[in-house]
Amino acid sequence: MAGIVDAIAAAHPQREALLFRNRRFTWDELSQRTSRLGGLLAQAGLGVTADFGSQPGWQSGHDHVALYLHNGNEYLEGMIGAWKARCAPYNVNYRYVADELTYLLDDSGARALIYHECFAPTLATVLGCSGHLRWC
Repeated sequence: MAGIVDAIAAAHPQREALLFRNRRFTWDELSQRTSRLGGLLAQAGLGVTADFGSQPGWQSGHDHVALYLHNGNEYLEGMIGAWKARCAPYNVNYRYVADELTYLLDDSGARALIYHECFAPTLATVLGCSGHLRWC
């Protein structure tokens, strides 16, 4: 999917790719924004953790990136940016309370968390409990 975004950006850089409320992003802007996020995740050491086929079929060979976001452009950008870093993004229900959040982050082995600022108070009680997160 990440490669498709970049291919469309190369072919049609000024066409609108993403519209959310009063925000409009061209394919070129979407490609650049997600590349910067992917680069940031990669610089933090996230990406592929195991060669394909070297683990049981149910186990992921990528670092997991939790997306604790409301619907909006940030969600899509977080997903594509994680893919560009060769990570596995997944959704976190924004209605989860601290106990549910702690369980999910630990059980998933999340190595990074992308979140909206409004969730910071809940995360403040949770982040000390999760032993996997490397970067938020």
